[in-house]
Amino acid sequence: MDDALSSGRTGVSVLYLEVKRQLIADIQSARVAPGGALPSESELAKRFKVSIGTVRRAVDELVAEKLLIRQQGRGTFVGRQDRARFMFQFFKIAGRDGSREFPTVRLHSFAKSRASLEEAQALKLRGTPAVFRIHNVLTLKGRPVIHDHIVIAAAMFPGLTKTIFERRDSTIYALYQTAYGVTIVGASERIRAEGCDELTAQLLDLPGGTPVLRIERVALTFNQQPVEYRISKVDTQDVDYVARMDPT
Repeated sequence: MDDALSSGRTGVSVLYLEVKRQLIADIQSARVAPGGALPSESELAKRFKVSIGTVRRAVDELVAEKLLIRQQGRGTFVGRQDRARFMFQFFKIAGRDGSREFPTVRLHSFAKSRASLEEAQALKLRGTPAVFRIHNVLTLKGRPVIHDHIVIAAAMFPGLTKTIFERRDSTIYALYQTAYGVTIVGASERIRAEGCDELTAQLLDLPGGTPVLRIERVALTFNQQPVEYRISKVDTQDVDYVARMDPT
């Protein structure tokens, strides 16, 4: 990589984006493992044959995207899909009083079956291949509040079993990352209100047809590749869906 173009705006943009792509490739390939330290900016500049400023711009964007974490005096590390990140980036349910807590998760069922056409489309799968189908109940303040139905492609998570899923010691996304090298970097969501179905009513201890919030999420890894199709049914009697919009 040549930094000769760095004197022009177009050259800088091309160079830093290429550095960013290379760093993402390092994360994807586990060249730098989750929680592992990135080489120093001077070492990266030497490796990529660019200026430190070009490296810094690429790293700054990855920090803003939560893929990297800076720790003052220690360096820059590949972000883990731990509870703190899950709560900050993906869990948007808060108490009516503004309180937030990590939910207690109980596995209701774990099965392998064929994807429906809707699921295959959401996950961009060809045909209707095998998927793992998972139902979880999430509890807040001792009360069941969320019924999650999660669908993931079996081919992306070979060897996954109910035991492995149940015995994870952190978030589901941490399991994806540490056991299968699949890092969730973002998600798209669609939200609407609907009456709860029989299973949701049973799991959340609600009368049939009670209004719930339906959150349809497609979780994405690098290059906008779908990893997980999730439908969450939320009893909003005591909680709200809270989304933060940062200024641009």
